[in-house]
Amino acid sequence: MKTNRYLLPTYFKVIGWLISVPSALVLLIYLFSKPWDAAPPQPFQFFNKAWSKILDIFYGSAIFASVCMVLLMIGLLFIAFSKEKIEDECIAKLRGDSLIWAVIANAILLIISTVLIYDGWFLYVSFFNLYTLLVLFIIKFRLALNHFKKIEYNEE
Repeated sequence: MKTNRYLLPTYFKVIGWLISVPSALVLLIYLFSKPWDAAPPQPFQFFNKAWSKILDIFYGSAIFASVCMVLLMIGLLFIAFSKEKIEDECIAKLRGDSLIWAVIANAILLIISTVLIYDGWFLYVSFFNLYTLLVLFIIKFRLALNHFKKIEYNEE
């Protein structure tokens, strides 16, 4: 039986990981470092000039962060919606159940964070919420897939 035709080929998962990990690291550095404080933390005093150049790259233009955000979203989409090597109805059901679970979990997290978090921190929560749905889906689907494969392996 034909499964979902909207899924990407299997090799897109590797491309997604290669795009997502560096983009996420750069965005975390960008988000949690202070642009007004060009001095590096104490352990990096030796690398003062290199650190200043890195901060100049990050804060030189807002386009850099925007490109990283787009690349992270594309990478997460590649990971989440690429086919498995063996894509059957059972995998499709796991995928659908994981997606429903991720949407519900993301809504609950957003409600809780809206009630508990205020001021500038809510901007961070809003930023992370852009990616939380896909990250939760990927985690839940991988865990469900591993559990399914373990059960299938034990039955043989």
